[in-house]
Amino acid sequence: MENGQIQQRSKPEASLNGSVIGYDPGGNKKRGLAVLELVSGRTSSFTTKTLASVGHVLAELDRVDDMLALGVDTLAARHSGESGWRPADLWLRETYEPVAKSVVSPNGLYGSMGLNGMHAMIHARDNHPNLPITETHPKVLFFALTDTKYDYENNHADMDAAIAGWLGVPATTRNDHEWDALISAYAALQGLRGTWPHDLLDGSMEGDDRLRFPCGRVNYWWPE
Repeated sequence: MENGQIQQRSKPEASLNGSVIGYDPGGNKKRGLAVLELVSGRTSSFTTKTLASVGHVLAELDRVDDMLALGVDTLAARHSGESGWRPADLWLRETYEPVAKSVVSPNGLYGSMGLNGMHAMIHARDNHPNLPITETHPKVLFFALTDTKYDYENNHADMDAAIAGWLGVPATTRNDHEWDALISAYAALQGLRGTWPHDLLDGSMEGDDRLRFPCGRVNYWWPE
C-alpha cells in the first residue's frame, strides 16, 4: 500500500492463482455473487449464485481463503460535493451520454446498493486488509465495452456470450444480478492484471481531495 492506496498486482500475471469475487447487492433474495477461479492468471472456471441476504453473502466470502480481488456495484467512496456527486460519476455521465441516466447522484440512491455493498467491502477488508477492491457500474460498463445498452431481459443470451468471450470460458447466468456480479468480477480481474489502469477514483480526477473511503482506499478500474 502506498499513500493509502492499494496497489495493483505486484506479481506476474502467470503467478495469479486464486479467486476473484464479484458482488451485486440487488436487495433481498436478489444478491448476485460470482467467484472466478484463476490458474496462472487465466479464468479456469466460475460459479454464480443468487443469495437471500447480506449475511449469506458474508458467509460465502468467509469460505474464500484465496481471495485475490473483489469488485462490487456500490458507492465505494463518498464525496462532499453538491448532491454527493463525485468526479467519477460526472465523468461517466459525460463520456457515455446514451446511458447517462444510469448514473444517479449518490444523494438520490437508496437501498441495498449503497448499504449492503459497503457492508461486504468492509467485511472483506477486515479479513484481507490489503485486498484490492474496485467499485463497478455494470450497466454503464456493458455499454462502454459493447456500445450497446444493457437489456438483460431481452438480450441475456448475447450478454452471456459477450462475457464468455471476455472471460474465455462458457458462461450462463440465471438472472441480471448474477450477470452483474460476473462483470463486476471481470472488472476486478482486469484491474488486478493491470489491463485496465484507468482508475476513476485516482488523484488525477478533479476533487479527489474531497473523497472519503469508508473501508480504506479502493479503486474504480475502467477500460481505456
